[in-house]
Amino acid sequence: MPAFVPADAAGLLLRSESDQLEFLSATSPRTTELELYQAQRDEGPCVDVVRSGERVEALGEDQVTGRWPTVGPAIIEAGFSSVFAFPLHWHGRAIGGLNLFAVSEEPLSEDSRQLGQTFADVAALVIVQPQHVDESDLLGNLRRALEGRVVVEQAKGVLAYQLDIDMAAAYDELLRRSERDSTSLTAAAAATIDEARRH
Repeated sequence: MPAFVPADAAGLLLRSESDQLEFLSATSPRTTELELYQAQRDEGPCVDVVRSGERVEALGEDQVTGRWPTVGPAIIEAGFSSVFAFPLHWHGRAIGGLNLFAVSEEPLSEDSRQLGQTFADVAALVIVQPQHVDESDLLGNLRRALEGRVVVEQAKGVLAYQLDIDMAAAYDELLRRSERDSTSLTAAAAATIDEARRH
């Protein structure tokens, strides 16, 4: 996942039938400890996303410890400076949360946020209906998500060349086009590439 979303570790918590959060998986022992600590203390990014059903982000020690006075210091002590959490949705309800921990304090780009949510959505599907999920369907979902990221990067390159701007400014322009046309970032990127090919 770090190759596609700039995070250094990940963990999953699920809502149980008794409405308690239970640990499911993590990428490292220290991340496992953080996930278990959240469940025990009923505090943290996964707890928040399950309650609200909305994505949660905290960048830097002040935000992390300010938002979660008990769990936040443990996140910082584990060597992470930022955390991004995505809800696992099923039929309009958050059944769990995917936590991404990062050493840096850099925010996620919009395409990384979309990709993180895609991973969470696929995880929810696998958890809830494993017997109905074909491997090719899963690979297809992930492939589409990754292809979307590639399209965004290609469109940024096109805009940088056309407008003689750097990649950060090209990304801002792509966001502006997405908002202007009320479409997704990937769709705006595809339209930008198609337009360039026609000219």
